[in-house]
Amino acid sequence: MVPRRFMLITAGFLLTTFVVYQFLPWTPLSSINFDNGKALLSSTTSSLSHWKNPGTHSAQIQLFFDQVFSVSKPSPYSFPALAQSCSQAPWPSHPSEEIYLKCGGMAAGLTSIVSQVKVCLKMAVDTGSNLVLPAMPLRDSTDLTDFNFFNEAAYMTYDKWFDLEHLRAGMRKACPRMKIIHPDELDTAVTVKHTWNVEIGDAPGYHFPDSYFWVGRPFRTFFEEQFAKRKAEFEASTGGKDGGKEGITVVTIGSPFLLFRITEDPTRQDLALWNDLALLVRFKEEPRQIIDKLLGRMERPFYGVHFRVEKDNIWSPLDVQLAADLDSLDRAWAKFGTPGAQKPHVYLACGDPEQVKIFETAGKERGWEVTHKWKVAEGNEETLGMIKDLPFDFQGAVDFGVMVRSEFYIGITGSAFSSTVANARDTTGRYRGSSFDVFEDEGARSHLNTDGAASSYPCCL
Repeated sequence: MVPRRFMLITAGFLLTTFVVYQFLPWTPLSSINFDNGKALLSSTTSSLSHWKNPGTHSAQIQLFFDQVFSVSKPSPYSFPALAQSCSQAPWPSHPSEEIYLKCGGMAAGLTSIVSQVKVCLKMAVDTGSNLVLPAMPLRDSTDLTDFNFFNEAAYMTYDKWFDLEHLRAGMRKACPRMKIIHPDELDTAVTVKHTWNVEIGDAPGYHFPDSYFWVGRPFRTFFEEQFAKRKAEFEASTGGKDGGKEGITVVTIGSPFLLFRITEDPTRQDLALWNDLALLVRFKEEPRQIIDKLLGRMERPFYGVHFRVEKDNIWSPLDVQLAADLDSLDRAWAKFGTPGAQKPHVYLACGDPEQVKIFETAGKERGWEVTHKWKVAEGNEETLGMIKDLPFDFQGAVDFGVMVRSEFYIGITGSAFSSTVANARDTTGRYRGSSFDVFEDEGARSHLNTDGAASSYPCCL
């Protein structure tokens, strides 16, 4: 049975998000290229080179970490699926016909934001549109249930969340016809002729937060129909006269979580594109530096555990998650460990220091030495200060990067963070199931304990 608190908090989140999508003004990998991935395996890409067996990480893990989290410039990558999709997009033949998408309505925790950014990028690629960089609110670091939907001061543009140059460089390489502009350029450096709005809610039968568009019901068809309606409405109201004004056409549109049914394309092109888009969303320098420093201070391999028991917890209570995680750690060591060898550390991703202490004590009783970002950085005031200066969700980016490099990873099915890490570790870009159960995991080494109702995550996160 789904806990009543889960239902209440989820209902509140969905209701508030629905209001945002409806009424808030618009303010402020083909499969992964394994040739590149294998090349990464033989290069020096991280601080883990002093470990006895860094090659246990799959090419997928190496590639994802390099593009998204490496402290140095990532290795060249061609984004083949993105290039294929962009080559098939309906780009306009004349500059006057160009459309600039301005996505809005994006909010929640870090990995949910990442997924919504990918929805926005896919909408632009599918329709052959240019992009106005989106702005997303940073949620409150003390009250994690406050997503700051209506707090204009909390909105930060893409370049404050992620590495903008990495996005631009990837698009220049794989999607050269897409133009990307900053919202500050609108009506300053770039003249806006029209600003029209397309509502995802106008799609027949769509109900937020259901997943909706797939190859059998393409977003492009819906968008083109809606754009034609906006154009006709404008012409009807003005008699087709625009006073000779020059400028671009901006279309504001919501970018809902889980909008696309990525896995329902039998050709797998949608999934390949989705995976390439994930490699475009690279974190900013500050969390990447911290990740590099933490990995450099870890003296032996580690298993990663996402312990989701912070104050906004809507999943199982602490004691249930704790027991499941410890049992999973024991199973992982029994299946993949070396008899008689020293156990790996357990790196815990958890934003609540008091709950971390509980896990440390319980883990020690089961023979596990538990650590976390604060403990790894202990004695290095510079790194500790860098962590402290980050908002809660950007501290989550640090844990995300470390988790990707773990020898084995444990999370929960109902968490977007857990599922995103599991997806990133798999060669398919999707969590294929527990490494305890599947015949071959191709180095993913992941297990998600069943906890929480998130039936759309496998297809659409």
